[in-house]
Amino acid sequence: MAVDTSTVIRDVSISIKTLLKENVPELNDDSFISLGSPSDIDSANIRLSMCIYYLTHSPSMRNSERENQAGTNIYTYPPAFLDLYYLMTPYANDRETELLILGRIFQLFHEHSVLSGSDLKGNLIASGNEEIRLSYNNLSVQDIKQLWEVFPGKAAKLSLSYLVSPVRLPADKTTVIPKVLYPPKPDVHPF
Repeated sequence: MAVDTSTVIRDVSISIKTLLKENVPELNDDSFISLGSPSDIDSANIRLSMCIYYLTHSPSMRNSERENQAGTNIYTYPPAFLDLYYLMTPYANDRETELLILGRIFQLFHEHSVLSGSDLKGNLIASGNEEIRLSYNNLSVQDIKQLWEVFPGKAAKLSLSYLVSPVRLPADKTTVIPKVLYPPKPDVHPF
């Protein structure tokens, strides 16, 4: 049973987008949330840019082992575990609504800091993701300045940064490890 692992990162974004849509009244329509970066925002409809601005291997999960396929000598290579960094930037007709959106997102992710069960959309469960944590990522002023420099023509806006981790990305490659069979020990009889 092969799982389409190419959808995992997208499925994490859809899971977060669905959580926001269901819990933040100002974002209750699919068209209000864009997965594009702030430099892509030009629509009056968009109320939140929710973009991944960085991803990396999760350092705490780097030494994963090969996984045995039940009852066989076939092993799947270790999965990759990713840390995804999201930037949540509100866009509204007024600053008060933007602040309200940020406050609701912060409260939601504080109270609902783990995606699990029905929160996980697409192939996330099938690919072995049982729990994915949402952690506030406190950026320094210097980090914020450097981050906004990559969005040409866009002035920096008040935003939230979140680390979403660990995201399990299963390997497709397998290997066969032959079983070693030892000959039975001869019966040794004392004199």
